[in-house]
This record gives sequence, C-alpha cells and structure tokens, in this order.
Amino acid sequence: MTDRAATDTGADDPQARALKDAMAAINPVYRWLGIEIEVAGTASARFAMDVKEQHANTFGVCHGGIVFAFADLALGFTCNARGERAATASASIEFLKPVPLGDRLVGDVICTALSGRNAYYDVVLSLASAPGVTVGLVRGRMRLTGGPTLAT
Repeated sequence: MTDRAATDTGADDPQARALKDAMAAINPVYRWLGIEIEVAGTASARFAMDVKEQHANTFGVCHGGIVFAFADLALGFTCNARGERAATASASIEFLKPVPLGDRLVGDVICTALSGRNAYYDVVLSLASAPGVTVGLVRGRMRLTGGPTLAT
C-alpha cells in the first residue's frame, strides 16, 4: 500500500461490490438501518438510507447517533472493500443541518490519504431531496489490521 490515497473512477467496481455485499449480509446494524450501496468502490463510494420513524430523536428528526453510525459503516465498508481487514480507529462528525424523517440520507465516501497502516476517509452527507446541500461532514481514520476482510 502506498502513502497516497488511491483513486478510482467513481464507477461501480464488481469486486468491491461483491465484498461489500458479503459484509452487508452479516452485519446486523447495517441491515437494521436499511443502508443501500449505490456505488461500490475502494477509494470512493456512495451509500444511502431512508430515514424512518425508528431513526428519530425526541425532536422528530434523525438521531445524530444514527447519522454517525451510517457514516461509520459507509467509510468502514469502503476501506474494507480493499480486501484487507480494517477497523475505525477514530472519527469525528460535524452536524450542519437536521436530517428529516421521510428523506433519504446519502453518504459520499472518499479516501483522502493512506499513511502506513492508516487510511483516512471523508464522508459528505446530503439529502436526496436537496442534492448538493451538505448536512454533515465526517472524517474517519481506519486502522489496517491485516488479514483478509472476510474469511473465505
């Protein structure tokens, strides 16, 4: 692995798609949230989920912990799609706008840097109802721990 962020075309990568689908099939939180993989790559990807009543906080918008979990899964699945097991070492979120119930939360993931055993990812969160309007920003550091992502 190099110390530069890898680039991909932003198009669906069949190998990354297969690995992400396999991870999704065995991840109960991913399935409970109802996340979908819209574009599967190793350096960039797009995930989405419909924001439902069970995701609400006291004030009738999507709970911040749900938004954060969505972004963490998106960056984790994207990093692990490289084929080497990785885990979130740190992450932070900036909430810019509330995420209303009934909308579709979209997360665009990009690998911004690779340094040794660390991979850095940004997730730009937006809504399907307002494309181009950022509702949150997440920066995560993934620690590459070695071994295959999934046992075969």
